[in-house]
Amino acid sequence: MDTTELMIDGKYLSSEVRFYTISDLSKMLGWSEKTVQKLFNDPKFPSTDFGRNKVIEAHALISYFSKRHEKARDRFWK
Repeated sequence: MDTTELMIDGKYLSSEVRFYTISDLSKMLGWSEKTVQKLFNDPKFPSTDFGRNKVIEAHALISYFSKRHEKARDRFWK
């Protein structure tokens, strides 16, 4: 498949749209499916529902992992 890439604001954009499932990320990252499921359930994680499956678009995944994310601290623990 021929894809076209374009660079905008220092980011490469591709005409190919690729989605990853929980199983795909589990294999790619070497994490358990339960751990990846928790990531997909995080409201800040840019996943979406596709039928019965949760998926994330490749560019959104790259963008998410290019930034530092910290766990929310419990207000009772300082």
